[in-house]
Amino acid sequence: MSVTMCHYMKSVKKSRKNKNAPLKTPRTVSTGKRQRNFEQLECSFTSLGLFDALPREMRFGIFGFTLPADLGQLSLTSRKFRDEIMEYIHNNEALLLIVPHIHAKREKGSSEIFITMETEYCCSHFKQLGILLKRATCLFSTKERLKEVGIILDKLKDTHSRICSTLGSDIAYSCYGRFLHSFVAGWEDDEKFKAYLAIKGASCLDDRIRQVLRSLPGSQPWYERYIRVFCREIFLDKSSDLNEKGFWLCKILKPWPLVFQARLLYIIYGPVNEDNGTVDWHAVEICPTFFGVEDAELEELATALKILHFHCHNKDWNLDDFLSVFEELTGIPTDWCMENVAKLLKLCGESVCHEVLGNKAINGRIHEISYLGYYLGQVLGQDDIMYGKGTGIESFTKTVKHILAVMQSGKDQATLVSSLFNVWEENILSLGEGMQEEVDVVTPEEQEQVFAANVHNLCKMAGILLQECAEN
Repeated sequence: MSVTMCHYMKSVKKSRKNKNAPLKTPRTVSTGKRQRNFEQLECSFTSLGLFDALPREMRFGIFGFTLPADLGQLSLTSRKFRDEIMEYIHNNEALLLIVPHIHAKREKGSSEIFITMETEYCCSHFKQLGILLKRATCLFSTKERLKEVGIILDKLKDTHSRICSTLGSDIAYSCYGRFLHSFVAGWEDDEKFKAYLAIKGASCLDDRIRQVLRSLPGSQPWYERYIRVFCREIFLDKSSDLNEKGFWLCKILKPWPLVFQARLLYIIYGPVNEDNGTVDWHAVEICPTFFGVEDAELEELATALKILHFHCHNKDWNLDDFLSVFEELTGIPTDWCMENVAKLLKLCGESVCHEVLGNKAINGRIHEISYLGYYLGQVLGQDDIMYGKGTGIESFTKTVKHILAVMQSGKDQATLVSSLFNVWEENILSLGEGMQEEVDVVTPEEQEQVFAANVHNLCKMAGILLQECAEN
């Protein structure tokens, strides 16, 4: 087979060298001139390449049908291209590229699909606009970059109301949040702060916050909702990580006095009314069950507190600020019921529990710690019973030990332990005789469940302490 293949190749080669074969005219004769002309044409366009051969109106027309992110990538190729694209952005023809094409609402049957598709399109469009501006202005100063943002937003001045009427105000602010975060991604903190000040000044956010904080909680529900949606959708919810979210949260809270910081934190992350989305100021004052409100009611607030505690230790925020805000938070609009404070501490985790309760112990608030510790033990023990974790009471025991360790007086330590068990005993006895009036537990099954949980948690804690004594 190989011999045949070699013989064939030789034959083919000889046939090509056959002098009697007719000569073929080489095609390179005609293409050579064309190639030389192309090279000359290419050399003549050095600033914009072959785009130089097109009039500016045609170039702008092509830009209008290019994805914004791709146009931003094109702006990185040369300074001339960047200047050309920036001039296009300033031109009215850029409206074709910058303004999203939002369709009118369709029939009710397909409204959910329509809203989902339009929301995805708008969010993607605004993100690409941010990328375009980020790339095209990468060599500009921060002041010049923010000026370009103003130009873009001026072209979008009618878009906000259109998105609000079609998709809702929350989606509209979410779109602008995506634009902002794709634009400032990778910036230093001082540059981001300048962007924050510019946006805050243009939106009159401070004036609305000031108006709300000077009024009674809940007296201006729609302004409160505006502040919540604006701060979360523009600055907080689109953050890339917890450190960045902590940066924005500190900048929002820090200019205000501590009591106002706590109120503002509640406005942004506190429970809301399911009917209209306004802030629910009374959810934490009442106790719907013996173990407080549902975890979901306080979960976002607890997450915000953890961010402030773990990711905001800098010159603008310290532990004293955190403890003061936590203290003020659990007292607005009036004092929270103990069950809900304990639930918030549980959701914040051991580290926050140790700091908050340890600070109360240092200040001699033994009576308060006794009741708060009792309810903390109940909510942690409830997780053990419901979810089979088995670590809730162990965590509570560790917290009690930490509190005792920060108390310098042995007398105070003995008083706290005695008071804690006295509160536990009183509640068990009252549960045996009948539920307390302020607790909304009406059925015998619920009474029995709470009573059994109290006894179970006390026995488990005693077992842990006895085991540790035996090991020591």
